[in-house]
Amino acid sequence: MPEESSTRITMKELYIQVQKIQSMLEKLTLQMPSISDKLDELEQDVANQLSDHEHRIRKIEMNMWKMFGALGLVAAVVPTVLSMMP
Repeated sequence: MPEESSTRITMKELYIQVQKIQSMLEKLTLQMPSISDKLDELEQDVANQLSDHEHRIRKIEMNMWKMFGALGLVAAVVPTVLSMMP
């Protein structure tokens, strides 16, 4: 018959491990507000950059439409002016 191997964990060992886990949890709890603040700042920065990019793109689009209008005006006026020349 094969021998059964067993492990014995004492209450002292269990208590030490629970204390280590508790210590790690306390450290994480202390770090959470700073991590949360950093995430909030990062989210705000991303929102600002997105807003800035959107504003820039709209400005570029607006200037492009102005250019198209000016080119349309030139395309309409130039043939008329050229036809009036002898």
